Amino acid sequence: MNKKRMLLIFLPLLAVVLVSAAVVNYLSNTATATVNVGSPMTIAFSEIDGDVDVNGAFTEVVWTYYKLDLSTTGLSTSVIGVYVKNNADIQIENKWLRVNVSNSINDVSCEDITSLMFWDTATPIQIAKGYQELSRVGLCSDEGDNVLYDIPINSLSPDTEYEYPVKITFGLVAPATYTFVAEMINTQ
Repeated sequence: MNKKRMLLIFLPLLAVVLVSAAVVNYLSNTATATVNVGSPMTIAFSEIDGDVDVNGAFTEVVWTYYKLDLSTTGLSTSVIGVYVKNNADIQIENKWLRVNVSNSINDVSCEDITSLMFWDTATPIQIAKGYQELSRVGLCSDEGDNVLYDIPINSLSPDTEYEYPVKITFGLVAPATYTFVAEMINTQ
């Protein structure tokens, strides 16, 4: 008789526990959201085959996103285009464009590039200045096998595209293929 009595007590208790577990589970359901966050800035490079006009504009380029492999000779000057787009819905200010320069023989120093000239085409005032020298103003840091150019970004308007011509002159360097990889960073 004890077994029957125990069973009569245990079954209702089990039913109460199961119902309570179901109610607690139902009341404590959670929601999950997945958010894909993209880069706030798109960066691309291109070799410029044609001329750059008096406003710093150029045409007929094929953009390579984030990375450009460049083959040239020592003591030669190459003209490349840099494309920057602010993908954010706010102004990007006081950031840095970091350009990592390496080569196929793992031997790059700040002296490999004897002139790095950038033409800011964002405003008429900047356009009037023409090319500005960047290689001798302390923006290059030697990392051993590669160098980093940290170029200040003063301001990029929301959802705006910019195209800049850049002249690169190499010193008397060993034959190699140089690779330029760019990214936006918060601080230098």
